[in-house]
Amino acid sequence: MRSETDVFFFGSLSRERGDHHCPCDLQRPTPLREILERLQIPPARVQLVMVNYRAIPPDHVIQPGDRVALFPREYAIFADWKNLRR
Repeated sequence: MRSETDVFFFGSLSRERGDHHCPCDLQRPTPLREILERLQIPPARVQLVMVNYRAIPPDHVIQPGDRVALFPREYAIFADWKNLRR
């Protein structure tokens, strides 16, 4: 099983971190909130999270090898993602 999970940052999250990508080594399925804590990103800064190109709910568990994209509050979101806002 691939344990490296790719995390991508957009908008101000990318500018604040100075990079748009961060590999995270996950040895087990991990709740999204734990990944945000590890990356020192307050959940209130994130409006939308997509895993493997799909919007996910806040209680989602990230699997090792997933692709995670974090979008900050200033990003516009589509109507069908309305219920997946943080």
